[in-house]
Amino acid sequence: MPSLPESPPRLRQIYRAYPDEPVAQPQGRGILPFWVALMLGLTVLPLLMLAGASLGFSIVVALLAACTAGLLIMRWPVSGLFFCLACVLLIEQNPLQFHIGTDQLNIFYWPPNMAGMIERPIGFLMLFTLFMSICHRLAKRRPALEGGPLLWPFILFLVCVAIGVLHGLTTGGDLKITVLEVRPLWYLFLSYLLAYNLISQLRHVRLFLWFAIFGAGFKGLQGCYIYFFVLHGDLTNQNEIMSHEESFFFVSILLLIILFCLLYSYRPQLYAALAVLPVVLIALVANKRRADYIALIVGVLVAWAFVFYLKPQLRKPLLAGLVICTLLGVGYVLAFAHGTGSLAEPARAIVSVIDPSASDTRDQASNAYRNAENYDLKYTVQQNPLLGLGFGKQFLQPEPLPVLASDDPDFGGNPYLYVPHNTIYWIWMRLGPAGYIAFWFLLGSLIVRGGLIARQLQDPYLRLIAVYVIAITFMEVMVAYADYQLFFYRNVIYLGLLAGLLMRLPALERGRSAQQAAQKSMPTAPQTHAVLSEVS
Repeated sequence: MPSLPESPPRLRQIYRAYPDEPVAQPQGRGILPFWVALMLGLTVLPLLMLAGASLGFSIVVALLAACTAGLLIMRWPVSGLFFCLACVLLIEQNPLQFHIGTDQLNIFYWPPNMAGMIERPIGFLMLFTLFMSICHRLAKRRPALEGGPLLWPFILFLVCVAIGVLHGLTTGGDLKITVLEVRPLWYLFLSYLLAYNLISQLRHVRLFLWFAIFGAGFKGLQGCYIYFFVLHGDLTNQNEIMSHEESFFFVSILLLIILFCLLYSYRPQLYAALAVLPVVLIALVANKRRADYIALIVGVLVAWAFVFYLKPQLRKPLLAGLVICTLLGVGYVLAFAHGTGSLAEPARAIVSVIDPSASDTRDQASNAYRNAENYDLKYTVQQNPLLGLGFGKQFLQPEPLPVLASDDPDFGGNPYLYVPHNTIYWIWMRLGPAGYIAFWFLLGSLIVRGGLIARQLQDPYLRLIAVYVIAITFMEVMVAYADYQLFFYRNVIYLGLLAGLLMRLPALERGRSAQQAAQKSMPTAPQTHAVLSEVS
């Protein structure tokens, strides 16, 4: 075949689509990494043994894990996002009454000899991941960071938080307590940035849900271990067996299963969620968190409303299902509201939010405390109508509260006098009306934009994710009214990651559509040979 003076455009396109096979490398080169790894192992292993003998092997293992994670993040920054997600789903914020291993890992708190640092390990992990993401983006000549549609609502809210910090410190607020109070709000923004800048492919979204499903299954197994093997099935005089926020992740899996059934059945994840459902239900009931049952009802109603709007052909079955489920639910609550045993626990929990039984002294005392706490928070707001109280100070107590804790070293005694159970009112009390409006503007922007995204998406799986995130946001607000929710690092990081993921969904769908269009226009192998024959 004669030489070609110049490849025509059609031929150049084919050459790009079907490059030549790579040339095999000499076999001798493959042994170099082996020798390097062997020499490093022989050199580093004795040093690790000496460090373990002097510092403790647990610290050495933690350092090795941190170094390994750091190397992976340097190479693939998105792995840092999933490390954060795994920490949120698997590791407790504080040690538990019944130790289960994961509650003693120093991710959300430092060991005693390192306490007092301005940032927690999870914060350093997120900051390092964000830094490596910036480096990779700059190397590819892309903007260092993208803020997305929620950037300005976040900035407005964070400006109000900064004003609350300055106001608190200039009026007698404690700096250490101020840092503790502001940290979860900062994590909310930081996790949003991580997700929005690192989630770039559909497989990242699927992997996110896989983490959520198997994380709930793992924690469910831990809850079953405590219930069956530690407590031997006896929950008498037990308030909760796991962390407060664990129940929130359990009910989020129940919501996900309902969405798989109503909106789009992605069978691999549906079957996996159903497989972990038994242990999740047992651990949820044993953990006895009343607010999460109410949140689940609200989340399901929100999801039902979106499915009703997005799928007109299912409206009659949805209405019939709503009536049947409502009748069954009301019947169950009426039948078991004053019953005994684990089967009646959800019904008792729902009723006790409004009207606890006379024999249930725990729920009566809990309701009375929260009512008094809300009264004190409203009174504090009335005394500081412009800027709020500011951070770092105890809220006022015209109605004195009983002491729930007096040995918390971080808060110098009772943490509940700084961060109340009702963290929605906590924002109002700290920031005043302007900050409170900015907070609701942020949540409202997330919900409204999420609704618009859910309406415009065509991919059924991505649409399911959008509805899930919106429902989770409603559930977060519901639990935050009663159960310390906005101060739990795990919850706010999870919500921030979901918010960033939600805002990325339209771009993911556009990218997938463009990729499919490019694949359709790509020449096939027979077409390639035909063009080559014509040119020759």
